[in-house]
Amino acid sequence: MRPKKLYRIWQIPPLSFFSRLLYRDIALRWQGVAFGYLLLLLALCWIPGAIRIHRSFAFFVDEEAPLVIEQVPEITIINGQAFIDQPQPYTIYDPDTGEALLVIDTSGTITSLEQTDARGLVTARQAIFQKNAIETRSFSFETVDRYTLNQEKITRWLDISKTWAAPVLYPLCILGSFTYRIVQALLYACIGLLIANLCKGKLPFDALLRLSVIAITPAIIIGTLFDAAAVSLPLEGLWFFLLSMGYLLFGIRASVGNGGPTFQFERPHLTARKLNNE
Repeated sequence: MRPKKLYRIWQIPPLSFFSRLLYRDIALRWQGVAFGYLLLLLALCWIPGAIRIHRSFAFFVDEEAPLVIEQVPEITIINGQAFIDQPQPYTIYDPDTGEALLVIDTSGTITSLEQTDARGLVTARQAIFQKNAIETRSFSFETVDRYTLNQEKITRWLDISKTWAAPVLYPLCILGSFTYRIVQALLYACIGLLIANLCKGKLPFDALLRLSVIAITPAIIIGTLFDAAAVSLPLEGLWFFLLSMGYLLFGIRASVGNGGPTFQFERPHLTARKLNNE
């Protein structure tokens, strides 16, 4: 039976920066793989990001989008064919750069994006958008019986999106980040097997996985602070990797102690005695 753990989950973030005893406690006394802690940490660290996303999108909807929307003519689609009551080709421009954003030509004069510098094209039968430098996406009007797109509808859609952008994107960001961090922790735990062997200690994989989660905590917190302050670090990924590896080594050395090659993780009463003496 494992002795009672010394630290609570809320103590991990600050102590992960310096506490040798925390890493030892996580490895020798905690159970599981610490993914619950990781999820909670990411949920907290994504709050500033969600607020920033909401503010940025709200600024776009309130300040930037209206300058584009006011250029959009009413587009009517009847039996799969689009019409506008404007001279054609009709071009919508970026108000800041003057770049062509969208060309509307239902007359057949322009039929492909190659004939224009715009990022999108609406013809009588389809809408074509440039996804990247080499790929485009097209959407056919063939199945549309009757529909009218106007400035009021676009504004209403954006207002709804502004309300729900943060609540929808926040859990998606957490899920994506959580998946990435799990894979990262698994890879680091594999590296930890080698480090533990070099330290002449013995730790099971679940303990190394817990240590890996704690070892990436400082990088997650620092990254969150950098994002909140809009600070960009050159080669950021490399520095955070080295930082996490340093903490993983620190945690493994703290866990195996000075036991040398005879150290055995399976003797918790001995490690508990050492912990109590520290």
